[in-house]
Amino acid sequence: MSENGEEVTKVNELDSNFKYEIQAEPGGENITRCFACSTCTNGCPIREVDEKYNPRKIIRMALLGMKDKVFKSEFVWLCSAHFTCFERCPQGVNIGEITNAIRNIAIREGHHFSDSLNSSLNKEEVIEFGELDSNFKYEVAQEHGGESITYCFACGSCTTSCPERARDDRYNPRRFIRMVLLGMKKQVFQDPFLWLCSTHYRCSQRCPQEVNIKEIMNAIKNIAIKEGYTSPLLILRDETGDKQERRKK
Repeated sequence: MSENGEEVTKVNELDSNFKYEIQAEPGGENITRCFACSTCTNGCPIREVDEKYNPRKIIRMALLGMKDKVFKSEFVWLCSAHFTCFERCPQGVNIGEITNAIRNIAIREGHHFSDSLNSSLNKEEVIEFGELDSNFKYEVAQEHGGESITYCFACGSCTTSCPERARDDRYNPRRFIRMVLLGMKKQVFQDPFLWLCSTHYRCSQRCPQEVNIKEIMNAIKNIAIKEGYTSPLLILRDETGDKQERRKK
């Protein structure tokens, strides 16, 4: 510990090859272009949620070789790759891709999402990082209608105007888009909101980032159907219909 109580990292605890390891990972090639100008931090929506989420700091830690601390950082696991930082960076550093690269390295070395978050999470269900699909947001973005998924910075404008939300607090478009960005693919496909969304356009009309949730929902449904998922409501109706047929007989 230092005099001000902050944790001190010793030189022999640093991994000088870490930045090169990231560079060799797909998506991490441009990490050494960063010169810590802080443009990314000023435009980061995750930073708006909590000041401890600082992309400049994470990149700096990675370049210094603070490998273990980077893996344990909440920001590395929570970054939703919204690309605001990339669009503003004068050096073209793609932090969204870099965090994906770092996560891939961390997983191979046995680190997990819960390593950094267990201390701050409540007793609700914990999703292990190995269960997440970090490419899911890109899959949605490549599907017709899903192109604007990464524009979202979780402001909540969509949720405040959602009629489904007014009916039931469980139906939350902001939460749903966040799940997509985090890679909670299985949970997204099984979420009733995906199949109940009535695509009324109020959310899209109010969104300051022009996120087209109606089209995004359709894109996700298309992906879900291709992978064998279907609406749980249809399954329920089918089961009810079968019971009625059996009763007639």
